[in-house]
Amino acid sequence: MVQNGLPSSHEVEGGKEMTALQAMLWKYTARCALREDQELTAPGSGGQKFRGSLGVAPEWYGGTCDRSCQEKVSSCLIALTNRTGKHVALSLLSSAATMTRSLLPGESDLGFPHQEGAFFGNVFSVEAFSCHGRSVKKGPQVKRFCALEPASCSGFAQFVDAGDCQDACTMSCKKLSDGTERCAAVSCKDPRGKVWAFPITTYLRNQIEANNADIVTGLTVTDDALTDLDEGDSATFKAVDFGAAGTVHQFAATLADTRAGRIDIWIDGTKAAGTLTIKPGRVAKPQPTSLVTTDIAGLHDVTLKFFGGQKLGRLTTIEFR
Repeated sequence: MVQNGLPSSHEVEGGKEMTALQAMLWKYTARCALREDQELTAPGSGGQKFRGSLGVAPEWYGGTCDRSCQEKVSSCLIALTNRTGKHVALSLLSSAATMTRSLLPGESDLGFPHQEGAFFGNVFSVEAFSCHGRSVKKGPQVKRFCALEPASCSGFAQFVDAGDCQDACTMSCKKLSDGTERCAAVSCKDPRGKVWAFPITTYLRNQIEANNADIVTGLTVTDDALTDLDEGDSATFKAVDFGAAGTVHQFAATLADTRAGRIDIWIDGTKAAGTLTIKPGRVAKPQPTSLVTTDIAGLHDVTLKFFGGQKLGRLTTIEFR
């Protein structure tokens, strides 16, 4: 699992000092290219260093970044781009022949069943492409848009729609222990027919980061949660995906440091779908409740309304299942 949150609206400029956006771009570049034991010193940064993580092109450390290196790093940067800049947990996979083996599908990907898309290109020459995975419409629920609406993410590169991944890419699939498959791109072609050898495929989980709520009233939004949940507060999440009618039966909220209270779940502001009775406790864990959603399908706005007093807890994720 990685956290993305690289905003698309950057411009990299020269100068003696880096802007906050330039620093973020170099931070993500280092995370993509280098291993955890390596650091990248950004040019014009006054010696500022950024530590690696994923290691798709560790040869850049102490050396140069050739065309293959540029495309590997670019696929990672494009995959991590999010037009909102919001942090979203996702799985990065690649079956490209010379990509790091850490991106091959495995058991750690069990919690990420929804194939969003594949990303490839070369941002060093301002080229970025994405294709639509099988579950691309799941993206807006978790605040990811660059596979579904590539043009909306153009900024440090021009994002271009490459169509459906099943048409644009050669895939390699692996069956996991729960019987599901994770299919990662081996190579992809852009709309001109050029083949790119280092695509990265992203998978999403069904859980929604609570701090990515679209509208909040009264409560506090932190980097990883909604806090100060008081009587009368609310949080609205737009474009929640309920799938086919009758397939969602349960709501779960991951809460910590809780006091007794309740959460009412409303759909589109008009339909009361259920109530979660908050159980007191300190340890963060999912608290589920049943929903009445037999006639609900597709994308809907969901509002959570909090009742029962002050400081009801810390909400990190929600899920409709």
